[in-house]
Amino acid sequence: MAETELADGDENSGKLEVVQRFIDLFEEAFDELHAAVLEKLRNPNQYLSNHYDYPQMMIGDAGFPTFTETGTFDKAGRKNYVQTVRGYGLLSVLMIGKDEKQLPSIIRLTEFLQSNDLGKKFISHHSDKVSEFSVHVMVSSTVESYFQRFGTGPLDNQLRWRAIAKMLFGCLTNQVFLKLIVPIALTHFDVDHYRLTDTTYITRIPKGIQLSRARMDLRGSGAVKHVVGAATHAFVSTAWSVEVTTRDQLRHSLNDPSRNVLDEADLFFAALRGATGAKTGYAQIAFLPTNAVVDIYCDLPTIYGATYRRYPSEFDQYGWVYGGQSRITKEQMDDVKRLYNLILERPEDRVRLALKRLNTCMSRDDAMDAILDATIALEILLGDTKGEAIAYKIRMRAGALAAHQGDRKATEVLAAVKKLYETRSKIVHGSTFMKKAKQVVPDEERFIPERNAAIEILRYILRCLLEHPRFLQPERIDEELLLGSPLNSGEG
Repeated sequence: MAETELADGDENSGKLEVVQRFIDLFEEAFDELHAAVLEKLRNPNQYLSNHYDYPQMMIGDAGFPTFTETGTFDKAGRKNYVQTVRGYGLLSVLMIGKDEKQLPSIIRLTEFLQSNDLGKKFISHHSDKVSEFSVHVMVSSTVESYFQRFGTGPLDNQLRWRAIAKMLFGCLTNQVFLKLIVPIALTHFDVDHYRLTDTTYITRIPKGIQLSRARMDLRGSGAVKHVVGAATHAFVSTAWSVEVTTRDQLRHSLNDPSRNVLDEADLFFAALRGATGAKTGYAQIAFLPTNAVVDIYCDLPTIYGATYRRYPSEFDQYGWVYGGQSRITKEQMDDVKRLYNLILERPEDRVRLALKRLNTCMSRDDAMDAILDATIALEILLGDTKGEAIAYKIRMRAGALAAHQGDRKATEVLAAVKKLYETRSKIVHGSTFMKKAKQVVPDEERFIPERNAAIEILRYILRCLLEHPRFLQPERIDEELLLGSPLNSGEG
């Protein structure tokens, strides 16, 4: 036992020595590059190029941000200090193996990583070896971040640690902790910060996060750039984490969010739509690492993520320019919180499927498709396995829920569901509403009022069932609410 403990102790001591050596070499490489840049800056004629892709944010008349890039010739743009010594791109690649005398510490750091297990974090799908280029980018971006955050004065050791700590941890840790950030597109809020649960809240997006998310890739999403940018607030979910095997794998995992991440966002938007009826949606999923990073850009927070198109298409029609967007009040946020917490208490698949249909129903372009979504959701919630007389059963059960809830007349709900199914029948079986062939200017879109009515009745039934979850078993509606009820007399 003593020999085993001694061996374990020696192994741990060896690992600590490797980690300390890595930190020392990283600091040496940092200091060397920092000094080389300062030497260049002492030349009054030294040319400084811009960070041409550094984002700039403006607030439009509608109150939403829009973003542009600094560009190459903006005299007020952020200067690229490290590029005075060696660039990040093609020039940096061409310099590999030619600057041992200029930056020998980066060479030593690369060789150290190539000789031990720490280097495995630097392996990518392109190569199974630690490249000098990847090490150079790591050190260079960290030094550049120091200049952007703390200025071009003499090196301060405490500030240096603040600049390099998360990058060091990104090379050493096996787990990165995250915040999930989902900007809420084209939706105003009357609150700056509102807590939903212990781990989720709504908040006004800080400027640094705004600028960082403006750099995220839009390719393949179909989302319009200005809609992606047009968000003042975000849904934030904490307590996320990801296991790290390599730096490249971390980037891939966070830039391609898994299904459960999208589900987390969709549940919130179902609550927001269900409680308020707001026209809203999202175009980005972003992760903010809190303990470690593998990339740094200037003075901005490091975020990863992907772009989506989960918002109404009308947003694309210059929705970020004109007014008329949904506004969520503090009182409405109280309703959102209540509904969101009720949703989180319901793990049933049928509830999640119905909420998914609510989201698609309220973001579809086509009113007919939206109506079909609403009827499918009602059948998921109020239907049964027998399948016969489904429209009648759903109408009766919806009316019974309204009578039990007491906030709407049961006869009105009965009539609304009946009309919804009559509209559904026209869509599925009818053809008189089809547009004429070769019509250049299409008729005004049909079924808009019917779609709005369908959304309203679906939101209402969802609230009733979430507040009284025992009725998620439709048979209990029949047994407890319908048997002996005047509604069951055949009226409606």
